[in-house]
Amino acid sequence: MSEVAGMLQFHCEGLQRICKVIDANSDYDDLMAHRITEDDKALFGEDVDLSDKIKRATSLFDSKFRSRTYKIILPEFSGFACDGSTENNLREFLFFERICSPAGITIGSRNYAKSTKISISDLSPSQMKAMESIIADVDTFYRYRSTITASLVHQQIIYSCTFFSFLISFSRDGAVKPTALVLANDHSPSRVALSMIMKGLNVPRVYLQHAEVTSGFPPLDFEYCVLRNKKSLDTYKTIGPIAGRVFVITRYTEPFTRELLVRPRGQKVTVVIYPTSRIIVEMLKQLLIELRSNSGVEKIIIKEHPGAAKQLRNQFEGVGVEFTCAIPEDDHIAIVGNSSVAIELLHRGIPVYQNFDFDPVCPDYYGFVRGGLTFEVDLTQLSSAFWRPYHADARWLSTFVQWDASANDAYLTDQAQFVKEMTSLAEKSRTATTTRVRPSMKGRFRARLKGVVKRGAIRLINANRKRSSRAANFVLSRASRAANFLSINADRLGRFLLANTEVEISAPIWRTPKQTANKSRASKKVIHKDEIRLFELLEYTLRQVPRPAEWLLMNEQANVFNPAAVIATLEKMFQERNNVLNIVFDGFRKWPSGSVVGTWVYLKRAEWGNFVVDPAELEAISTFVFGYEGDGHTRALLENSLLTTILRSGTCDQLDSFWLNASVVKKDKLSINRKIQVLRKLRCTPGREAEAEHTLEDFERQASTFELLKLRNTEFLEGRVVEGWHHQHVEHQFSQVAPRNLAQEFEAHLRPVYDALRPRMELMNVRAYPSEAKHFWQMAQRALNERAPLSMIRLSDGEGYLFPDRNHFHQEDIANRERHWWGTELPTDLRSEIIREARQAIAEADVVGIPAIYRFIRDHSESSRSLGQSLQGRGLLEVLSGVGKIVSPSALITEDKVNVALFSDPATLLPLIESARKVTILSSVVPATLPSIFHNARRLETITIPTHYKTMLNESYSRSPQALPFLYRSILDKVDQIVMPGDLVLVAGGIIGKIFIGRARAKGAVALDLGHVVDDWIHPALPSIR
Repeated sequence: MSEVAGMLQFHCEGLQRICKVIDANSDYDDLMAHRITEDDKALFGEDVDLSDKIKRATSLFDSKFRSRTYKIILPEFSGFACDGSTENNLREFLFFERICSPAGITIGSRNYAKSTKISISDLSPSQMKAMESIIADVDTFYRYRSTITASLVHQQIIYSCTFFSFLISFSRDGAVKPTALVLANDHSPSRVALSMIMKGLNVPRVYLQHAEVTSGFPPLDFEYCVLRNKKSLDTYKTIGPIAGRVFVITRYTEPFTRELLVRPRGQKVTVVIYPTSRIIVEMLKQLLIELRSNSGVEKIIIKEHPGAAKQLRNQFEGVGVEFTCAIPEDDHIAIVGNSSVAIELLHRGIPVYQNFDFDPVCPDYYGFVRGGLTFEVDLTQLSSAFWRPYHADARWLSTFVQWDASANDAYLTDQAQFVKEMTSLAEKSRTATTTRVRPSMKGRFRARLKGVVKRGAIRLINANRKRSSRAANFVLSRASRAANFLSINADRLGRFLLANTEVEISAPIWRTPKQTANKSRASKKVIHKDEIRLFELLEYTLRQVPRPAEWLLMNEQANVFNPAAVIATLEKMFQERNNVLNIVFDGFRKWPSGSVVGTWVYLKRAEWGNFVVDPAELEAISTFVFGYEGDGHTRALLENSLLTTILRSGTCDQLDSFWLNASVVKKDKLSINRKIQVLRKLRCTPGREAEAEHTLEDFERQASTFELLKLRNTEFLEGRVVEGWHHQHVEHQFSQVAPRNLAQEFEAHLRPVYDALRPRMELMNVRAYPSEAKHFWQMAQRALNERAPLSMIRLSDGEGYLFPDRNHFHQEDIANRERHWWGTELPTDLRSEIIREARQAIAEADVVGIPAIYRFIRDHSESSRSLGQSLQGRGLLEVLSGVGKIVSPSALITEDKVNVALFSDPATLLPLIESARKVTILSSVVPATLPSIFHNARRLETITIPTHYKTMLNESYSRSPQALPFLYRSILDKVDQIVMPGDLVLVAGGIIGKIFIGRARAKGAVALDLGHVVDDWIHPALPSIR
């Protein structure tokens, strides 16, 4: 049997393994909610006929599976290797290395999950046959299924695609097979895929059980299995026949503390409650009432489950309960629901008392009470001393040892035998001959031929040096006039001649900054000049080539311009809002695995266009970045982009992995703004709250006075109560602790404006004072009830565009914003018309939001030179310098981020929606993505406008061949036709949105400037702090 056939025979077996867990969990779709959408669920809902599900599943798989390119690894690990990337997996790998250290076995550096992937398009005949065989397997798999769910299809596609990628990888000439593969997961698609491939290649597999199991798991089929306890072995025996050798070895390094467990507890105990991920809230509240009435209970702590759907601390505020995300080190009494954490607590010597009233799972799910291992307590017992002592006699120990192998020394025999067998396998790997992947014969011949030609050319050129010099300089000096292609190749020719011949080159040669810096005679002035020339060349090239994304990848392969120089140019283009960038971004809709520049562009595209990177793909990108071994500057660029993406849309597990693997970006070296982003990420992740508070304490210890102000400001902007944090107080704080240059500019440019407007700042503290927020809602409600016009318009940094004095916001800033918003610079007459109409809308507005001091604190640091050093800062200063001259004398003043304070939760708009005659929404988001709350309106109208240039690539937004400035007149006509007194008009339209708000007010409606909160409504990524 060929190797391909050997691997292929186990594809179907792997399918059955991944579906075993899914079939055993009726709510698996809910468990996969972070991976599948509601639309996915609808495709395979209960109301869909089974035959339609089969067609949809096979069609979806076929569309994903048949590809022009396939991502594979180059297998080059000999000896022991592993496969896994989660925290649980990595912990098991460390356990394996620890117990196998006598044999000198390590696996951490040989992890297939961290292997760099390459893309290929050519398949061998046997691989093509394998592809068709896998498609047939999947077709048969679904035809004989009685149930098909969205989560099953999702997992099957991952499994089969990954299986085929590994099949290609290990069937290529020169692929290295490991001596053994170590795994710590027996049912996840990617892990099962490689396991089946290894099984087909006759490579021994070592399975490390990373968590407790149930009867819903697939059977053990590994050559070696290391289980956590005897109870797991008994469970696997009920599942099916066990293949291979099984060893029961404890993971604990500390012994079972029986003495602590049996120690009597007196009065004044601490009780820690350990709920599972799902609870019955009312019953937990009742449990707390009983505990608080117990005079012997001194303190109550809830240890929140990391997988809890909702944070309990938000539901139990003010009830005298503390919260933690880790098992407390201090001695305590544990009240546990249906959770295997009971075993770990008993191991630590913590007495466990189980209450099942607040747990929706059937009582005593694991059988701890039935087996006499733990005590059950009901609600009526909790008001008195319920903590009867544990005796831990021989009978109890005989039960406990089934769950905790460390309770006696029997596991040491298994451990010694396991290490002996691993040592035997390791000896085989040390004596085996390793075959490594080599270039193909065709590639080796081509390289050899190029070498012969190159050496011959050098000899010929040196023999005719004078004539060659004239010819070379003639070609080089004229190449740039012909085309970019010639410019690039002329550069390569010039560098080749300089490096390898005696020809004197006087024509200009492009050099990257790094190449220039390496020349000892190059001054800093020359380097700067060459950098500018390089930026100009790269920018011009990207403008001219028809497919800039493809050119970037080709350049990287040819190594004409190094990645750091290319990324620096792209970043400069980004800052300038160069409209070529969208063409570049559009060419990277998929991550180009293996490309440094492509990876940076792909991550930048996600940030720029409000895209969310798939968690599994982000794992793969992380592996690539952590494995990059090029220059440190490029590595820093990649790590920073990766960190940005993880903080926006990744997980805290990925953040943990980042701190472990990043070599340039370190947690303790972050800027204060980066630290704030990290803090926010931890705080919004269930189970990480305590870690967030510890992190905050660390940051505060390292912080300067101004950085402490920034941290407090962040607390406030995040919605936390900060005593006395009203606007005038914060102005004073800023003037006292900001760097001297910023404090001076504040006194010169900000304080006079705030003081002049202060009598009208009735709504400036909507975040600090609920009464001011209530005042705004009452104003809007009254206007709707009375069919009276009212408008609220916000002025932030972009609105500097609307103030013609140009004290701070320059003409180039205007051009930059137009490219940013609309992808082009506007004709002067159109620009003037937009500015005039928007200013008129501001002058008529009833409530105007102005830049608040909070924004200046957020945007600046101790290294800031000026409040106006950035385009955004100049925009804020321009607004403040001109707003007093334009707003109505009767207008009330609020902060520009009043939309965040009032509308972040769309449900707050419900009273207005229910009162309005009609609700009209003007925005660029696709109407179907709007929150369901708007369906409560008596009547809903949506006017979809073209999106900003930056989000044109995002399918959540409406795209148009023409930008909004060229269409807004026709949209105003729609407003005139639709809007009437008593209507509620909600607008998210940028600068031109102010014009729509003004027109809606003129028609008698209540018009509110929602702005960017609409983006937050439809995107799961963590929004920026505002």
